Amino acid sequence: DARDEILKAGGAKMEAALEKLQSGALLLCLDDEDPVSRKQCGEIFWTGGVTDGATSGHNRWFDKSIQLLCTNNGKSGLLGEHSMMDGMPVVGLADHITKTSYRIAQNNSSGPVNEGGGDIENIFEGFDLPTVDKHIAKAKSHLNQLVGDHELNVQSFQGYGSNYIKKAGFSPDAYVQMAIQLATYRLWGQQGATYEATQMRPFLHGRTETTRSASPASAAFVKTMGSRPKHDESNEVARKEKLGLLHDAVGSHVKYITEAAKGKGVDRHFLGLSMMVGDGEEAPALYAHPLFTRAKTWRVSTSHLTHKNFDNWGFGEVVPNGVGVGYAVKADCCVFNITARKEHQWTERLSHLLEEALLEMQILVEMDKAPASRL
Repeated sequence: DARDEILKAGGAKMEAALEKLQSGALLLCLDDEDPVSRKQCGEIFWTGGVTDGATSGHNRWFDKSIQLLCTNNGKSGLLGEHSMMDGMPVVGLADHITKTSYRIAQNNSSGPVNEGGGDIENIFEGFDLPTVDKHIAKAKSHLNQLVGDHELNVQSFQGYGSNYIKKAGFSPDAYVQMAIQLATYRLWGQQGATYEATQMRPFLHGRTETTRSASPASAAFVKTMGSRPKHDESNEVARKEKLGLLHDAVGSHVKYITEAAKGKGVDRHFLGLSMMVGDGEEAPALYAHPLFTRAKTWRVSTSHLTHKNFDNWGFGEVVPNGVGVGYAVKADCCVFNITARKEHQWTERLSHLLEEALLEMQILVEMDKAPASRL
């Protein structure tokens, strides 16, 4: 074990150095790369981007709850370890960081200002650990392989955002969820179980509940829209049918997410019941039913966070045959961060299909409100 060898070679001084590292509230990662695009920044901030010549993944410590990241050209990001941190606490922390100037921080500081970094030290300086080199090489190889097995793409849709969606009479989040349903339906030829994280913070120790976006209403909408655009919006009957099904699907989603936020979802209750099964006891047969298993296999894992100072955000897929879609619905644009295993080559296709779905849905709205020609 690498840790045992490090402690054996370094003794009490090494143990003290590791304790100092582990006790830190957060990790600050200073990267050498100069990313420009959202995709480049996403790769650096998600994994360190070690497969494209970058080396920043080697300075990450993914067990640390919070890592603050800063690149050579001033791009900055935050990486949160999810087991103890959900979206809203991350938003709160990032909001505080982006609103706090150097002067405000200096005025609020109770300690002396350190402008030269004189008390910064290399806690591992002076150690000679040749026996640990093989463990370092193994860890780098494992990280490179893990990162290389995944891909990330970004759809920065500039056509419209929440302002337009609200004027059209829809909930922005539910509307975008239906675009995700249509896009993934066209990607796979069928809907996949879809998880949208819903906040339950009004409850003591409340974290999240699941809003299930795949529903009878969304199924009716995507199947009528079809596996590819039909370009039949000028047909009033077809257009009104699609638009009516979109309204139904959005309404159904809003109802579900409202109930889930009140603790009236189903998934956390099933989780709680499963945790009540004691040692040696057998779980109810429902938990082994193939349909139950399929319904809990989140092929589409989604979450929505919108903040004026967030250029992009995201996470990885949660099952090998699925996608991760983190998104923001800003006033005049929608940004999607798409992840999946590289072997599937899904992220670029899904990026295109999301744009296609949003444009097609806009055409339904625009043509329905356009006055009929008098010619």
